[in-house]
Amino acid sequence: MRAAKRCRSDGTAGRRARKRARDIPKPTQGDLISSLPDDILEAIISLLPIKDGVRTQAVARGWRPLWRSMPLDLDGTDICSNKYKRISVVSGILRDHLGPARRFTFENICLRKSRKGHAKDDARIESWFHSRCLDNIEELDISFRLLGKADVSRNRYPLPSSVLRLAPTLVVAGIGMCRFPSEIAPCLNFPLLRDLTLWSLSMSEEALHVLLSACHVLETLFLQDIRDVDCLRVSSPTLRIIWFIPTHLGRQGLVIEDVPHLERLLCPALDGETIRVHKAPKLKILGPLSPHVSKIEIANLILQGTIPPSLSHSICTVNILALKFAGPDLNAVLNILQCFPCLEKLHVIMHQYEPLNPIKCLESHLKVLVLNNYIGDEEDIGFAKFFVSNAKVVKEIKFGVSNEIGNDRKWMSNQVTLLEVENRASQDVQLKFSTGYSHLGTYVDTSDLPIADPFDSRFNFANGVDWTWRFVF
Repeated sequence: MRAAKRCRSDGTAGRRARKRARDIPKPTQGDLISSLPDDILEAIISLLPIKDGVRTQAVARGWRPLWRSMPLDLDGTDICSNKYKRISVVSGILRDHLGPARRFTFENICLRKSRKGHAKDDARIESWFHSRCLDNIEELDISFRLLGKADVSRNRYPLPSSVLRLAPTLVVAGIGMCRFPSEIAPCLNFPLLRDLTLWSLSMSEEALHVLLSACHVLETLFLQDIRDVDCLRVSSPTLRIIWFIPTHLGRQGLVIEDVPHLERLLCPALDGETIRVHKAPKLKILGPLSPHVSKIEIANLILQGTIPPSLSHSICTVNILALKFAGPDLNAVLNILQCFPCLEKLHVIMHQYEPLNPIKCLESHLKVLVLNNYIGDEEDIGFAKFFVSNAKVVKEIKFGVSNEIGNDRKWMSNQVTLLEVENRASQDVQLKFSTGYSHLGTYVDTSDLPIADPFDSRFNFANGVDWTWRFVF
């Protein structure tokens, strides 16, 4: 009975399945995704990169009205492989898009070099900032390539003043590698701008002042390589963070005049610059500072060179401090620490030799190194080991040691081990330990001055003991 029933059931089920298949409408020539509700399609489109969004329009025409009305997050940096065609592609998108743009990013904008092509690209860039699509933009990040080979102001693209038309709605802005407009209307207003990045710009001091004065809620300011301004002056009632990297074209100062809410002052690349902070009642994080090469003034506190700061002046608000030295200098660190009595965290950055930016004499010229009054402590070893590891053609490293340790061959052998000679840069180097004492700096014998190396006589270890290490591997 069960078997017969199963046969009848199978036959009926087959007829019903065939009937249901006839009732299902066949898909049209369009794609199945296009049949989804608009709200789902909008969610899908919002997750697509801009390049995929452009391709989608070509494949699924039904998506085109939705895509054109969606809030736009446009990144033209790699929108096509030909860097000279990216400007025209971006122009087409901004022209055809009917919806608003939330973010516009375009790094390394490259204009064509021919006069005609350059003029067309220039006109297209100008049209971007008049586009209705950018009327309510919140984030802008643009930079340009140099117009010529030399890195000078005249080879920087002149940013159209029409970019300032976007001021009312911008929350985040970054502008780099161009000439900033010199004439800015005093009525300029950035009512919402909280984060501003300016890098590798040619701009006047007055333009910077007007720009910052127009930012009424600015919290973060990044300044890097600002050209044509010897001293950057910053004044803002709302700023909390300042990041400052000076131009490499010359000494550049930073004066923070009236920033009562400043909490972080970050300056990672100081090299002889002067920083003055008139008042910083809320400063918490500071550095990295290089007191030996820069001058830092914070209120009444002055940090400069090896001069110990006045103990009567201190900053109690700073709890995180970074210091940068060419080598270990405990006394300098202790002097500075006295000025920050409430410090909770200290970073000490030792400057390291960078093979990517080699020192020429270490690469091909330095043959002899003399280290006098060597005692072999941790600082001496670190200093000497640097040259052992990086001086590629050095033939001889001389160590002037005291009589007390000069006869201790075991001590010298241990020093050779600590210097890690197996990692030496020059295979021909010899280490020579000599006993004696140098009086260099205590007096100068004028008869020494005409000789080839007037310092050489300062390292004359008469009646001393010499030990020489030659390495063969």
